Amino acid sequence: MFHRGRLRLLARSAVLSCAFLWWSPGDAGAQLQQGIIYGSVVGPDGSPVDGAVVTLLDGLGDPLGSVTAEAGQFRLTNVAPGTYSLRADAAPLHAVLQTLAISGALPVEVELRLSAVLAEQVVVRGDTLEPATTATRVTLSGDTVRRAPARLRGRGLQDAIATTPGWSSEDNGLLHVRGVDDGFLYVVDGVPVYERLDGLFGVSPDPAMIDSVSVLTGYLPPEFGFKAGGVIEVRTAARAASSWLSTLDMGAGSDDGKDFSTVVGGPLGRSTALTLGIAGQTSSRFLDPVHPDNLHNDGGAMSGGGQFGWNLSSASTLTAVAGFGRSRFDVPHGEEQDEAGQDQRQRLHNYWQTLSWQHSWSADTVSQVAGYHRFGSSALIGSEQDTPLFTSADRALRRIGALASLTHHRGSHLLKIGAEASRLDLREDFTFAVTDVEEAEEAGLGDAVIEHTRQRPFVFHDTASPTLFSFYVQDSIRAASHLQLDLGLRADWSRLLAQASQWSPRLGASYNWPSTQTTVRGSFGRFFQPPQPENILLASSEQARELSPFADETGSGGAQLSPERQTAIEFAVNQPLGRMVRLDVSYWRRRVESAADPNVFFGTTIIFPNTVAKGRASGIDVRLELPRQRGWSAYLSYANSRVVQFGPITGGLFLEDEVIEIGPGTSFTPDHDQRNVGAFGVSYDHERTGSSLSATGRYESGTPLEVEEDELDELQERPGAELVDFSRGRVRPRQVFDASLVQRLFRGRRVDLDLRVAALNLTGERWAYNFGNPFSGTHFGAGRTLQVGVRAAFR
Repeated sequence: MFHRGRLRLLARSAVLSCAFLWWSPGDAGAQLQQGIIYGSVVGPDGSPVDGAVVTLLDGLGDPLGSVTAEAGQFRLTNVAPGTYSLRADAAPLHAVLQTLAISGALPVEVELRLSAVLAEQVVVRGDTLEPATTATRVTLSGDTVRRAPARLRGRGLQDAIATTPGWSSEDNGLLHVRGVDDGFLYVVDGVPVYERLDGLFGVSPDPAMIDSVSVLTGYLPPEFGFKAGGVIEVRTAARAASSWLSTLDMGAGSDDGKDFSTVVGGPLGRSTALTLGIAGQTSSRFLDPVHPDNLHNDGGAMSGGGQFGWNLSSASTLTAVAGFGRSRFDVPHGEEQDEAGQDQRQRLHNYWQTLSWQHSWSADTVSQVAGYHRFGSSALIGSEQDTPLFTSADRALRRIGALASLTHHRGSHLLKIGAEASRLDLREDFTFAVTDVEEAEEAGLGDAVIEHTRQRPFVFHDTASPTLFSFYVQDSIRAASHLQLDLGLRADWSRLLAQASQWSPRLGASYNWPSTQTTVRGSFGRFFQPPQPENILLASSEQARELSPFADETGSGGAQLSPERQTAIEFAVNQPLGRMVRLDVSYWRRRVESAADPNVFFGTTIIFPNTVAKGRASGIDVRLELPRQRGWSAYLSYANSRVVQFGPITGGLFLEDEVIEIGPGTSFTPDHDQRNVGAFGVSYDHERTGSSLSATGRYESGTPLEVEEDELDELQERPGAELVDFSRGRVRPRQVFDASLVQRLFRGRRVDLDLRVAALNLTGERWAYNFGNPFSGTHFGAGRTLQVGVRAAFR
């Protein structure tokens, strides 16, 4: 069980953090690949307007930052790549730029003309301003991320991403995108994070520390690699360097949920600043349980970090980031294990450091250099009462890397060239032993597995130090006033056990019709994704092959895993509907060789990588956005997709004989085939009273069972079987509705105090993420969840 001492530790940390607010300084702004928007605000007669407030907004109209124009001139710095809106206000005059795409570090110049009617009044755009982006991109402000309903704050980022089209959610914060199982790249403050950040592997950025998130699918520039599905660019909190700011969040809710988060920021000097933050959470439903009664599921997590920024000069910035994350939780289990007193636990430890330098050599040339170090370890601690299998696992992964790029603007071309190199140090120790032969046979474990008893356990140990290297060149061409072309080539070399390489062309194009503001875009890309490094040594070993039901003379099952190779295309249309509503529709298709599709090890939280010989996927994504108008904003997302894969399966650690039917050439529907996914959100902000009300909903049509017909009778006897539609061979669809209210309680010169109340899964619907799946197992969603919290902001 998760000890009460951990609760006291979290509470004590929150109290210390409150005191810490009064003296700790905050962050500097510049980070790798941050852009600049500058320009002028003029009145209807073309004269400069002094004192106009220029605000940068996300797609839903939530503010990301604002500046006051002096003598009509404004400058917004540290703008992360993304798609934004820009608004200028000097009552009673206004101006708005509906769509502004920032894709790199070069400055973008804009002239905004004020008028008495709120409409797009853009007269001049800088040469580097793209007429339209070739990528499918959704940008979310930090407020939008924090507004997304999340049962645990550690999943807040993933829950916000899941509201964008093409993304579906699974148990424990796992995400899928466009037919790809967990094949997406996090880029945090310009530095890639290749490790998984869901609850079973690590700690994702805390919502309180996020300034903006940009989600890319479709065309992915060649600078992004080693992942095939999409890119999630996260910019962490950037406090103003002119004053100290801080926030403290504390909350409690159902399932003994408790959490806190604090962020402080301010200047250390004229050119330096620092941000520090810490967050923690505990719950008696820490993971998504494998039994409807939520057995053995206490846990907690804590994370923290700091960011130091130094403006070396007006053209040069240095940023250093460090952080840590720790999780301790029970491993959920079933009724038989609970009766036996099984007490498996898992411990995760992560820490990281990055150092980046960005320098503007001229108005047309910018360079970036960064180095990073990340370490993660995971330990599964078995117990004497484990049944029918005792399991113990201990692994560690260290990644050290460096990357550099140079961006140059010349005429209609925006050229970028870059490279990255990294080294991994892997260590894996794994042991299992059958403790009850009769129960093991009933569970369908193979004969080769049952031979490993306590007297003759399965023991594995190995280490490796693979390397990866990549190089890319890309060119964004403004071929005509309304035509954008993106051309690029990426080369990857991997020594992640199997030596492999690939040259990957990336092509994108977009055209905008000014008369209707219709934008069409299309893209083609090749992608190269090395296998998941966590537990890869065992998954690729001869010892795993001896146990695999897929092992045969062809070499599948336990053989070395090959990188995923993927070809993807997209065709899309973006159309304004009226003055404010935006509609985006995308059709996409993918073909995959050696598709990554990891499996959950028998009844535990350990996940092993494996590959499926071939696969294909296609679908349609739709996004409708209504930016904030008179306090109201809304979005609607929908995705329809189909995924099919073809055996054989290589790697993993499968113990059950029942999955043996997926042989060479066998087609099957993988666990991430979520045919229909929909999400909506409506929010209302009343600035005068400080009230904010939001309502969200989500629909998912259900994941497949992936079992043979002769196994259905046994599945129908399992707890939670009523949540499965056995005639469809899928779990039943789920419809979940959430609501939240934020009310300002106090606003003073130094302190603001807000109250937040939320109800998740308002109808109390019972549902399952998956059920009896040989790859993902069984996991159940939470019922009605109530939350209450307070936020204090200090100035």
